Amino acid sequence: MDSARREQLDEIVRLSREMLELAEELEWEKIAVLEVQRKQIVLECFQKPAKQQDAAEVAVVIREILSLNQQVTTLGKQCQTQLGTEIHSHNRGRAATSAYLSHTR
Repeated sequence: MDSARREQLDEIVRLSREMLELAEELEWEKIAVLEVQRKQIVLECFQKPAKQQDAAEVAVVIREILSLNQQVTTLGKQCQTQLGTEIHSHNRGRAATSAYLSHTR
């Protein structure tokens, strides 16, 4: 594999790992910034198809990237569910407070 593609793949994996670390820290805005950077490198890296002799190695890296993406997505869905639950609880609390206040006047 040529050195340029190897460097691009390494950078994509590095950014993907960093995104997972940030997801564990709930740093979603920082993840979005890294995703833009990573997307550009992916587009450049795969502008031309991989050579046949490099296909197996590229496939291994792609599987790693997909696995990291899945982990980030899973954490994102968990966070989204938790936020939804918190918002629902908050809204119920507001409704209860409002009902209480309307009956105490």
